[in-house]
Amino acid sequence: MDDLNKIEQEILKYWEENKIYQKVKQKGSKKKKFFFCDGPPYATGEIHPGTAWNKTLKDSILRYYRANGYDVNDKPGYDTHGLPIEVKVEKELGIEDKGQIDQYGIEKFIKKCKEFATKYIKIISNQFKRCGVWMDWDNPYITYENYYIQSIWKTIKAADQKGLLKQGEYVVPYSPDSQTTLANYELEYHDRTDPSIYVRFKLADKQNEYFLIWTTTPWTLIANKAVMVHPLFEYIKVKVGNDYYYIAKGRESILKEIFDQPYEIVSTTTGKKLEGISYIHPLQAHLAYEFDRKVILSDQFVSLEEGTGLVHTAPGHGPEDFKACKAYSIEPFCPVDLKGVYTKEAGKYQGLKVLEANQLIIEDLKKANALVYQTTITHRYPHDWRKKTPLIYITTKQWFISISDLKDKMLQEIDKNINFHPDFAKTRFRDFVSSAPDWCISRQRYWGTPLPIWVCENCSHYKVIGSIEELPNKDIDLHRPYIDQIKFECPKCKHEMKRIPDILDVWFDSGNAPWAQFSEEEKKKLNLEEYLADFIIEGKDQTRGWFYSLLGSGLILYDKTCYKNLTMHGFFVDEKGEKMSKSVGNFVPLEEILQKSGADAFRLWGLSSTTWDDLRFNWESLQEAKKNLNIIINIGVWLERFYQPQAWEKLNLEYEIEDLWLLSKSNSTIAEVSKSFEEFEPFRGLNILKNFLIEDISRFYLKRIKTRLTEKKNHLTALKVLYDVFFNSLKMLSCYCPFVSEYIYLKLYKKYENLESISLFDWPKYNQNYINQEIETNIDYAIKILNAIAAARTKANIKLRWPVEKIFIYTDSIALKSSIEKTAEIIKSMGNCLEIEIGKPTSSYEIKINNSAIGMKFKSDSPYIIEKLKSYSAQELIEKLKTGLVIDEKYKIEKEFVEINEIAPGFSIAEFDEGKVYVSSVIKKELYTQALLKEIIRRIQIMRKELDLINTTKIKSSISGDEELVLIAYENSSKVGEITNSILEKNLDEFDLEKEWEIEDKKITIKIKKLD
Repeated sequence: MDDLNKIEQEILKYWEENKIYQKVKQKGSKKKKFFFCDGPPYATGEIHPGTAWNKTLKDSILRYYRANGYDVNDKPGYDTHGLPIEVKVEKELGIEDKGQIDQYGIEKFIKKCKEFATKYIKIISNQFKRCGVWMDWDNPYITYENYYIQSIWKTIKAADQKGLLKQGEYVVPYSPDSQTTLANYELEYHDRTDPSIYVRFKLADKQNEYFLIWTTTPWTLIANKAVMVHPLFEYIKVKVGNDYYYIAKGRESILKEIFDQPYEIVSTTTGKKLEGISYIHPLQAHLAYEFDRKVILSDQFVSLEEGTGLVHTAPGHGPEDFKACKAYSIEPFCPVDLKGVYTKEAGKYQGLKVLEANQLIIEDLKKANALVYQTTITHRYPHDWRKKTPLIYITTKQWFISISDLKDKMLQEIDKNINFHPDFAKTRFRDFVSSAPDWCISRQRYWGTPLPIWVCENCSHYKVIGSIEELPNKDIDLHRPYIDQIKFECPKCKHEMKRIPDILDVWFDSGNAPWAQFSEEEKKKLNLEEYLADFIIEGKDQTRGWFYSLLGSGLILYDKTCYKNLTMHGFFVDEKGEKMSKSVGNFVPLEEILQKSGADAFRLWGLSSTTWDDLRFNWESLQEAKKNLNIIINIGVWLERFYQPQAWEKLNLEYEIEDLWLLSKSNSTIAEVSKSFEEFEPFRGLNILKNFLIEDISRFYLKRIKTRLTEKKNHLTALKVLYDVFFNSLKMLSCYCPFVSEYIYLKLYKKYENLESISLFDWPKYNQNYINQEIETNIDYAIKILNAIAAARTKANIKLRWPVEKIFIYTDSIALKSSIEKTAEIIKSMGNCLEIEIGKPTSSYEIKINNSAIGMKFKSDSPYIIEKLKSYSAQELIEKLKTGLVIDEKYKIEKEFVEINEIAPGFSIAEFDEGKVYVSSVIKKELYTQALLKEIIRRIQIMRKELDLINTTKIKSSISGDEELVLIAYENSSKVGEITNSILEKNLDEFDLEKEWEIEDKKITIKIKKLD
């Protein structure tokens, strides 16, 4: 087996020394453009194998379009801002909270972040190169560069000009650990166990009457300002002991769970009639503020699926609560600071971390006789996507993009102007966009694109800057703290305007990639009419991430989508389908994969998987990919041994049926692989191409033409066909497995084809005139039959090299019988038999009833079923099972209940799709002699190969040892000599190689000597 790792290192060196990528780019530089936009990975560390898979998916598509003459934009990108980098730098510096960054110094911290990102850009680029990914690594787009930042500013200014940029108080997901807001699509959900409590709120003007609510966030009770009910639901008042409780009708089942005594329904009302009823907060004695708390209505946020149908409402801590209260002009109350700690407005609870306050609040509810029932619940809870810590919802003043004003247009673009691969990605994306809230774009951090908003400290007038040209100092790093030093005079009141301290959501950075990736100078050179990407591809989680931010940003700036074709790929997971994690111990580093298997095996395995399915890692699949690559390499080695270009100069090609078949299959393969790329589903094409190379060329065609080569019967036509077909296959394979394709090209083709690289050739064009579906079908049938013959031989322990006397082929298909007549010679030759016949020998059937399976299915009726089955003859049972056997019109008999074995004395039997083969299993003396002769010839050929001799090199040989084998060899010396290109002599005193062999328990010694 070739050392693929070593081959790849050699090819990488060859590409670099000969500037192959640059030459390929130059070849298409004046042609039609293909605009690809790279989704940028975070420059936070060495790449995950899943990131490598992502990049190879992109690479295969880009290689295809380059081969088809396109000028491909293949600028790679790097996401370098935001918490991903900050968290890494904080860890390096030993920083644990935001305040320590201020103490350390913002300028020093920013420099550290930039250094960290720059370091990993280089490391990651080299890893991608090692995977054979061809992109413009010398000119990536980097989100921390000034040219990139000012392009983002342009989008923010456009949002302001269109009335889409807004500031306001909103309830937003907030990370106390990172001390910043997050957008909804940044949330990660993990299992978390929290309290699950039922609490009673006493009606203000009633004795012993209570609203019963349920919550899993006791800490938010401090900010309760209302109870929500559904206007159309019925609500019942139930008596439990001496107390009365209101719950929704349909939720009575919880009463048995939470009360240890019976209940009685005393009255029924509607939610509408409960509106406006006041109640008393059970912890009011401990709180700093008193509010007039009442029942409000909502037909959106109250359900009968869980809880009591009465919803505790804290508008300062829940987006739904905020929205429902807004309709009643109830202001949000948020007694929590930016560290996730209660403020003085929380009264007794001031200074406590909210997520640590639950137990104290529960104890106080008990003391207030307000806790009805307490348990725990394990549920999916939002977490900080970088720190993996739980989030809270708080009310803060933030800047937003009004998605509500964009949503209809976003949905229209999804429906009309974007092609999705697969189709269900569209539904997934559309569902997310349909329910997306306004986009909170402000973050209270340091390392990121500064929000280009300057606000007057006197009159609150603000202005948005859209480019460096609008700044008084144009030679400035646009990051904090430098940009914070820029001041403006307010045009309204002449006071000073300062930049707000916030930075942008990092997803806004990557969402501007189609146009922000180019510097102003590059934009002038490109002269693009629009920044509309022909193709993007990322993981399935990006329907709520990059795909979303791109669409929103494109509509803000250009009023249209910024991509035409969207492909969604799956996740890279372990064998069990679980996420790979170092902490769990199931993570396999990319370096280990490449070291053991090589990049092309990784690519062949990954790129042949259905793109949108999760890719389950396992070493066996990679080993199989390595094996297949070596088979492909060996096709090249084999062809090189027989190649005779000078003999083709005046060759009049006379095609045999297998040649016509291979030409047809080759052109069909080109058509199908091309189609798969054009439809952005290249995995389909790779599986077709892989099957063509492994099954059609290596396992069929090479074996089929072996006799033509040894007997020199029209062998040059076969070699010419193989040369051309394999060459076209390599051109296609180079998009998937560039290293192996290049390696074979350099060893076999380069000296004849002149170009420096397989990648410098155009994509092959298929010729419809060569495609013959009838021939393809006939040979494909023959291959199925030959596979069945091989299986029957294996059953009988008869090697393929051993000829058999007769093979019967049985089928009911008229079309297949006709096909067999046309390929009979091929089946006979490659099946290694003296005679084939359509039909079957005399046979009988043996029936075995699976009593165990029938017993499990039919229980007490099984004895009756078994006896009934025994009453049928074998032939009757076979016919009935074909159409579906049902005994007494109620007992359906499945095929696994009965095993029917056909027995044909003297034959081994195997099935294929539309029939059976019967292979003679008795080897007669003359056939036995032929088989031993083939074994001797095979050993001589192996020794020739060991000496690296091509087939045209003449040798001398001698054979000694077992008398029977020696006699067979010398009695057939002319045949041995013809096939092995050898002169068989009695003994060789001088030889280049001597080996002892064992054939059927008989030992011989063979010597060979190369003739000058």
